[in-house]
Amino acid sequence: MLKSGLLRAAVKLTLPVFAAYWLIGFGYGVFATHLQLAWWFPLVTAALVYSGSVEFILASLMLGAYCPLAVFVMAFLVGARHLFYGISMLDRFKGAGWRKFFMIYMLTDETFAVTFANPVPAGLAPHRFQLVVSVLVWLYWLTGTAMGTFLAHACPAVDLPGMEFVMTAMFAAIFAENWRTEKSHAGSRIGLAVSFVALLLFGADDFMLPAMGGILAVLTLLRKKLS
Repeated sequence: MLKSGLLRAAVKLTLPVFAAYWLIGFGYGVFATHLQLAWWFPLVTAALVYSGSVEFILASLMLGAYCPLAVFVMAFLVGARHLFYGISMLDRFKGAGWRKFFMIYMLTDETFAVTFANPVPAGLAPHRFQLVVSVLVWLYWLTGTAMGTFLAHACPAVDLPGMEFVMTAMFAAIFAENWRTEKSHAGSRIGLAVSFVALLLFGADDFMLPAMGGILAVLTLLRKKLS
């Protein structure tokens, strides 16, 4: 059984993610339903694919001639940034046992953002806490998708204009909170600077992977000075 303190701490940490994931998941359920896909499609993909961008694209691809290779390449390119998240979390996953496989599977942008930047509350087992956080975030996405799917079937006129801004707002809130609590802003400044340079060089559509690679390289080179 979960200790009340463990669950309470995990819920408190993931509240910003809940607000974003539930609404985006809701939007995905509405989107897939409006594409005339089967009611179970958004639920199954939300539970098993668990990659918001890939799920939206996959739903669109289902309307045309299905090409497994195209889906694989698309999913790999969209999710390639998770390679950097995984590398950053290697030390934290050591000794996690069976929990490690679930935490790796459930490692999303938002789960990484809240677990990597925030220390585990005192008195709580780190691996158990990280697993509970991961499962909670997954449930936020799944329940939001389920609600959007069922509501869209019951009321086909439902729509969510401006939904795409929610994730941007959530990341801005997480960054602001980390900036407020961290002792040194060196890492954050490096991330901002490298991301800005990558944006100028590669444009808004293609800067993500170069930015992640550049941040990883700079932080690795300056690891001793920053630690």
